Amino acid sequence: MTQTSNGIYQLQGMSCGNCARHAEKVAKHIDGVSSATVDLDHQTISLSFDHPIDESQLLEAFDTIGYSAVTSLTELAISGMKCNGCASKVQGALKATPGVLHSSLELADGKATVKYWKGRTDPKQLAAVVNELGFPATVAAQESDAA
Repeated sequence: MTQTSNGIYQLQGMSCGNCARHAEKVAKHIDGVSSATVDLDHQTISLSFDHPIDESQLLEAFDTIGYSAVTSLTELAISGMKCNGCASKVQGALKATPGVLHSSLELADGKATVKYWKGRTDPKQLAAVVNELGFPATVAAQESDAA
């Protein structure tokens, strides 16, 4: 879950300009974050990075100050995986996708369950990542809020 480019992340709990400034200040103190701008209307923070960082650092920093990440779960149906090597390739690509916080894959069922940060990625983008590897993937289940 290493982040290498600019991104937009959805947060919850920000209600005023002071909240926005606090979130921006905290983000800017994370090594690798070069700029941070909150959009209160959309409850998002836009971040720019100097170098790759682990997005779990962002998650932890925002949770600590009470502005939790808005996360979701989705299930992908994936065909064409024949062995553990195929599954490992798909799993690695999903985990490397910006915004993915956790993924699990069932080779026998041809399904992947992915927890992701809303605003950073979405189910269609996740399916596209798998499709680019040559394994046909579709969104099998509607997204649901994750804990």
